[in-house]
Amino acid sequence: MIVLEPPLQDLVTSTKSLELLGVGLVSMTQNKFNIILMKGFNSSLLLKLIRNYKEELIKKEEGKLVDLIGSYTVYIHFFKVDIGTFSIFYINEKDKHLNYDDLCSLSSQIVNEFCSNHSYSSLNAICTKVVAKLPDVSAFFIVSSAGHSLFSKIKEKYDYLKKNVIQIGGFISAVFTFSSEIIGREPEDHLSSINFENRQFLVNKVNDVIFACFTENNDSKDIKKNIDLIAEEFFDRYEERVKNFDGDVSVFNEFECVVDKYFTI
Repeated sequence: MIVLEPPLQDLVTSTKSLELLGVGLVSMTQNKFNIILMKGFNSSLLLKLIRNYKEELIKKEEGKLVDLIGSYTVYIHFFKVDIGTFSIFYINEKDKHLNYDDLCSLSSQIVNEFCSNHSYSSLNAICTKVVAKLPDVSAFFIVSSAGHSLFSKIKEKYDYLKKNVIQIGGFISAVFTFSSEIIGREPEDHLSSINFENRQFLVNKVNDVIFACFTENNDSKDIKKNIDLIAEEFFDRYEERVKNFDGDVSVFNEFECVVDKYFTI
């Protein structure tokens, strides 16, 4: 299942051909770990990878791991540094071709930057260049099944949407409720989109919370994937708050930083 190779060497190759789904930078010791940067990654997936491989990474100190996790290929490049083990986690689609020399070159850039400067902005800039461009969408809404608008982010030019956030929440909830009565209540029968002439709401309902993306983008595959990832992160943070919802939505304002990892709005 795992392929372990010799320590990385500096490779002078271009990384322009890389378009990864995600990059995560983690420092770790035997007793603790610290997530330094996470781009395109779902936090629960990265934590799962850390738990699965932490012991192996610390024991080997330096090397490379390659593994399959569901529909993803996971590449882990890890280095011995002053503070312990510095690990770089990459994820990509399982069947997508990847220039491995370019990936090694990228790892060299990242670890050199980490060891020489440890500048978050510099590390972020390097990783941003190689992570697949975020889908550009018009608006994103999180709505309770009762119609409460828990969170919204809307492009500046769509002023009419901003003025009607409450009504939009009620509309999305009502359509979802109606569809469950007409289409069916089985998971495979749920509503996935609300289509207009040249725009659509792409929606997913998880544990009585509806996640809806308003978009003109016809390529919905990446958008739907990112909605699923956002939903996971939302419940990682707010599961208890949602179960005991008291009407205060201000607590969800901080979730904007998570949405910004997955969409350009």
